[in-house]
Amino acid sequence: MKATWYKAIHDIIPTQDRLHKIRLNPTDLCGNCTEKDNLTPWISVLTRRLTVCGEGQQMWKWTCQCIAQMLRTDWRRIPSDWLIRPLFKIWPPPRHHALLWLLANFVTFRLQTRRTLTHIEYYDFLPRARWKLDAMSNRGKLVGNYLRIVTEVM
Repeated sequence: MKATWYKAIHDIIPTQDRLHKIRLNPTDLCGNCTEKDNLTPWISVLTRRLTVCGEGQQMWKWTCQCIAQMLRTDWRRIPSDWLIRPLFKIWPPPRHHALLWLLANFVTFRLQTRRTLTHIEYYDFLPRARWKLDAMSNRGKLVGNYLRIVTEVM
């Protein structure tokens, strides 16, 4: 998960447009939605792939609703830039860690390739990832009870 989010933050994930320019891909169309991969110039290709492409819009809206409950704000105020620029500090630290955990899992899930992933699979993915986190002995110090919101919103 850390490696995938590192690739997203540093923009080293190969996009269809980038692969087409270096002649490794026959087309620059997105594999999920068959639109041009660099269709929107005001939003980065990676952000479009994460939040708009395929069922990403529905998954991102649900994730924003979870984040909004953690932060006690409106879900429309959650910027999509947090996915690739997590340069924010939320207090208290367990809330901050839970927010980073949720964003990292969203990016990891959305950047899986080789098959089209649905929002139902995303909803199943998060409790399994949380179960792995619960197996850690110091989970309480890391995220507190903030991740219970993930199961409440479902």
